[in-house]
Amino acid sequence: MEYYAGIDGGGTKTTVLLGDKDGNIIEKKVLGAFNINSIGEDGFRVLIDEVIQILDGYGKCRFLTIGAAGVSNSTMRSICQEKFSKAQISFDLVGDHIIALEGAHAGDAGLAVIAGTGSICFGKGQDGSIERTGGWGHIIGDEGSAYSLGRDAIKYVARDLDGYGESTLLREMLSRKYGLSTREEIIKYVYSGDKATIAAVAPIVNDAFVLKDKVAATIIEENALSLALSLSGVKKKLGLEKTYVAFFGGLIDKDTPFRSVLLQKIKAIDGNITYRDSIHDASKGALMLSLKKEI
Repeated sequence: MEYYAGIDGGGTKTTVLLGDKDGNIIEKKVLGAFNINSIGEDGFRVLIDEVIQILDGYGKCRFLTIGAAGVSNSTMRSICQEKFSKAQISFDLVGDHIIALEGAHAGDAGLAVIAGTGSICFGKGQDGSIERTGGWGHIIGDEGSAYSLGRDAIKYVARDLDGYGESTLLREMLSRKYGLSTREEIIKYVYSGDKATIAAVAPIVNDAFVLKDKVAATIIEENALSLALSLSGVKKKLGLEKTYVAFFGGLIDKDTPFRSVLLQKIKAIDGNITYRDSIHDASKGALMLSLKKEI
């Protein structure tokens, strides 16, 4: 039997989807994490062998698209090239945002926002071109991300502690939930951790916002505005008129104050951008891309 395949390679699980030439699902398998940084080179080799075993069990794979984070990793690419070439499987390795976008709009033009630890806005034009804004990293970018909300929360608490900032509930919440109440504790927490350490603070901003804290409101308003402006930049680059946007990432994939404010900002900035839930998930997006790569 001949078929096509798509893989959503995530940080905690790998979803393998097989489909026929019409896109009908033949099989779905879920394996372990795809992230080579977490499972190591040997673990990644074992994972790819598992994928190949699944594919071989169904006949001839005409094309495989793999979407994952960190696809610029040379070791990841070389292992994939080695393993799939030996198995005579033609494949393409693309960013996880590409397959998410493809699935979200069922292959049509559209926009997407990812707001997790970091943030990025991207989209696909009518001609199939891909554009992005944001994604500059936490030093000069990542506005509207969990990192940005967490950083701003800690920054305003520091000003409150120094006596010149506005009083905020975030100070009490940071102390109660994270045990950070002194200068020394905050400095140690911030500078001995990483992006994820600071991003972990983001939930208290939503909590304080619900309690009408002015500082939390400022943080959410400013970050949501930055993300909405970034999204409008993608739309402009692509020359789209009316279009849809899908949301991804822990900060906006559920009903949170930040998500609500972001939707308001998008509507205010450009009424021709309309939110809708994803039509398909990322694994289906990967399969759809494989169907377009028929050789």
